[in-house]
Amino acid sequence: MTYTYVSFTFQEKPQKYSPKIQQKDAQKTKAKLIPKTFRDSIKYLTKDEWQTFKENIDSFRDKVIITLLYSSGVRVAELSLMKIEHVDFANGFIRIPKDNTKTKESRTVRIGKEVLSDLKAVLRLEKRKKGYLFRSRQGGKLTTRRIEQILHRYGEKAGIQKVYAYDKKNRPLYTLSPHTLRHTHIVHALLDKVPITAVQKQVGHKRLTTTQIYADLAPEQVKEAYDKAEFE
Repeated sequence: MTYTYVSFTFQEKPQKYSPKIQQKDAQKTKAKLIPKTFRDSIKYLTKDEWQTFKENIDSFRDKVIITLLYSSGVRVAELSLMKIEHVDFANGFIRIPKDNTKTKESRTVRIGKEVLSDLKAVLRLEKRKKGYLFRSRQGGKLTTRRIEQILHRYGEKAGIQKVYAYDKKNRPLYTLSPHTLRHTHIVHALLDKVPITAVQKQVGHKRLTTTQIYADLAPEQVKEAYDKAEFE
């Protein structure tokens, strides 16, 4: 068998980059250098950012999904697997079976009165009393990927969605994700003086030391304490 080889000669030209491309490349390189520690991976919204984010949600059901993530501090996989039967509407709790948790330990989480009322309204509109709490158009559970997409869209609309790093496959990591709302719940709860042991139980941290990391992330808490003491 005879192979024919064809050679081509190319004249190398100097590459020209626009200022915008150079800026993007610089940002990308800088983002890649961010240390991948647990502390560095924690992204949360300030209270003003959370308010801005909520104001840009134009779907009632999406608002309930997003507010429930924030109010409960649950993981997105836990939310995806929630069923109507798990909700204690009378007392404002949601039971999370152990098979649905990362730690394989069941827990009961508290949800706020407003989101509980909105959740009831959604179920009344959909005329449902059992099954997955949030369903896809096909009737199955709402997937974690779909929930991520919902948050991403509203994050961009609110102007708070940004790339902060890249993973090993060079895929962008965004500041706003379902886990961002979990982090935001923890930080805001600590800022509002919820006892740290209560926060630990709510979000299902096995170790208190994990929850304590978040307490160091909120400079607002330190500022508030100093302002209250009128320290100069």
